[in-house]
Amino acid sequence: MLNNDSYNWLRLCFGVMIEYIPERFETAEMTGRFRTVAEHIDVLGGYFNPDETTDDDVAKYYSMAGIGHKEISSYDISLDYYRKAVAIRERNGNEQSLAVVFNNIAVLHNIKANHILAAEYNIRAIEIAEKYNTPPRELIIAYNNLTSIYMKSYEYDDALEWNAKAVLTLERNGLADAPIAADVHLTKASIHYVREEFKEALILDLKAIDVLKAHYPEEHADIGTAYNSVAREYFSLMKFDMALDYYFKALRIYEAVYGEYDSDTAAVCGNISKTYMAMTNYENALDWCLKTLDIQKETLGEGHPETMLRHSFASEIYEVMELYDEANNHLHILLSYYQNAGVDKIVRIVCERLAGNYERMGNAAETAVYRNMAGESKHV
Repeated sequence: MLNNDSYNWLRLCFGVMIEYIPERFETAEMTGRFRTVAEHIDVLGGYFNPDETTDDDVAKYYSMAGIGHKEISSYDISLDYYRKAVAIRERNGNEQSLAVVFNNIAVLHNIKANHILAAEYNIRAIEIAEKYNTPPRELIIAYNNLTSIYMKSYEYDDALEWNAKAVLTLERNGLADAPIAADVHLTKASIHYVREEFKEALILDLKAIDVLKAHYPEEHADIGTAYNSVAREYFSLMKFDMALDYYFKALRIYEAVYGEYDSDTAAVCGNISKTYMAMTNYENALDWCLKTLDIQKETLGEGHPETMLRHSFASEIYEVMELYDEANNHLHILLSYYQNAGVDKIVRIVCERLAGNYERMGNAAETAVYRNMAGESKHV
């Protein structure tokens, strides 16, 4: 337990360091500024015990630190800060401020593919925001985030319902041309994309870019996100050269704003790899795939579903290039992951691919092992 003098001094220092966290991470300078102070913030934050204070300023500092760590892809540290902010605000009765914190927690769980938890926190955020009649922008953000969560959970009707609420709130409050409107357009475009309505998605993406360019400079991170979405639609329409052009535009912005080791940067690199694969440029596809895998291991962790998808794609590229040893290295990682997860259908598919590769390599013993494993998984 800190005495009053020590507590007040640490609280002052913590508050000063928190001033280095911008409200929005829009440029490389803003991101870099937080990286330089993150360690010092963490040291100061560690001196406070959220179970021993009701000081709302400390809760605010924790919440701001959570925002900073989220932006540099330190997701577990970010979650820890948000939970500490929640603990203080639940004890001091500041329910209204919990809406933003719950919404931020939901975003992190969505990134980490914990969609059920993400939806629970987002709904709690919306309930509080509606109860206290918070500013329209905060409600729109919450509605849009829940749209994204339901979309990633394949619950498209629910996603469209929440998107419609976001659009209605935009229109009622004169925000149809505000930057937040671009986020709503991009999220709906993603729903069209998963439904293979690519032309409809492209129209919304280009509309989002027009909105953003009216407010922000070209190197703004949100414009990078919109470029990535446009590239995705061009890829789906089989216009690969145009897709690459927009992916590289997005990549230049993301690397400048977030740096190389960031989950958003990784996503663009993965899309570039996928595009080269579609163009049968396998060497470039492999280079970009391995670059993506390296970043995802660092930012999301080896056990994240997105990392597993990258292992799967790497194995496919190696198989096309007839490099079966390398392909099997990635397939063994996939096999272990899906065995532990109990996903027998994918276990069977991976075993069949391993058996096929070993057969092409002339290894009859290993071929038999994995053929038997594939057969056994059919009966589980």
